[in-house]
Amino acid sequence: MRPNQIIVLGLLIFLGMGILINIGTTEPVENGQSYFEDVLEKNGSLNVVTAIYLDYRLYDSLFEVIVFFVAAFGVSMVLDKLPKKRTDDAVVPDYEYEAVDMRMSVSGNIIFSLSLLFSIYIMITGHLGPGGGFVGGVIGGTGLLVMSGNRDIEVMETGLKKLGIHFIEKIIMFFIPVSGIIGLVLYDQGLKNFMPVGEPGSLFSGGNALLFNLLIGFKVFAGTWTILYHFVRHRGSI
Repeated sequence: MRPNQIIVLGLLIFLGMGILINIGTTEPVENGQSYFEDVLEKNGSLNVVTAIYLDYRLYDSLFEVIVFFVAAFGVSMVLDKLPKKRTDDAVVPDYEYEAVDMRMSVSGNIIFSLSLLFSIYIMITGHLGPGGGFVGGVIGGTGLLVMSGNRDIEVMETGLKKLGIHFIEKIIMFFIPVSGIIGLVLYDQGLKNFMPVGEPGSLFSGGNALLFNLLIGFKVFAGTWTILYHFVRHRGSI
């Protein structure tokens, strides 16, 4: 295992042990209706769904992110081991890029730009209305899918690597256990909403909601591209 993988694994184990100890010493809440009462005062999100899945039930949401991460990692690991196509003389690419009509190229770029802007908007306002990290990430990934139809996918992958997309994706997975440890240290509760609740209706409200929507959205966006890239790259060999 790489050093960064060992660090993340160690943090996850530490967080898991801390949560188990915390659960064992905490009295269970009998009134489940507290999820729906005084949400504005306790969380600051106008979107009650966001308040639940990014605060009260954040464990579920983060494990869903981890499952998506493992799925993308599995696709990458398995497909990278597939043999490349060969001719009698040389190795040829796993895919063939064909020239596209300029109208398709221009429209694809426009659709991607609009999708990216809309995905960012959905992510940063998910605690104020419909949307959130998962939805925003899928919208951005869909924009990449459209653009990949009129561009060389290897060129796109090289450009995303230069932007540090995959590095940021790893940092996000590192932050998950760190955020849980922050809650344990400051509030004696794993994954506690440790950021200010703010004024309900304002952009910087909802505590951790804005932060986690952005992190989850970026992770889904990057994971969607990883799966898309490897399937297209090995098109015809699977």
